[in-house]
Amino acid sequence: MRKLNTLNILLVLICCLATLAYADDSQEPLPPDEAFALTATVPSSDMLRLSWQIADGYYLYQHKFAISSQTPTINLAKPSFPAAENKNDPFFGTVAIYRQQLTLDIPLKRQAATDNSVTIDVTFQGCADKGICYLPIHKTMSFDLANNDTH
Repeated sequence: MRKLNTLNILLVLICCLATLAYADDSQEPLPPDEAFALTATVPSSDMLRLSWQIADGYYLYQHKFAISSQTPTINLAKPSFPAAENKNDPFFGTVAIYRQQLTLDIPLKRQAATDNSVTIDVTFQGCADKGICYLPIHKTMSFDLANNDTH
């Protein structure tokens, strides 16, 4: 697994370096949090909603999402991804991507109704159309399920 992650990182770095020669230098790439702005809500005590506002000229890879619970008594069901746009990527082949906006509803499986807080890890990755790809972005988020609140 560690070897696979290292290979993925090297592949992304090679992609970035190979495409920098063709990138438009007239504008700096956005910081990751601006290119892929993530917000989270708790619509119900058994559901999390993650939403990304994706800047114009940027996209997220569907196959680069990983979402896991760090709370042993609460498991996450696999989210259903909406229909995606297909892109022919020179390194990954044909891949599913998202532009503009993406929302994922994540059902929670609580072992007990008294399990009222959960911490999750979210990893995602995207690129800019001008040929710059970001390293995987990792966020840790905590939620108060009793009050339908993010903290």
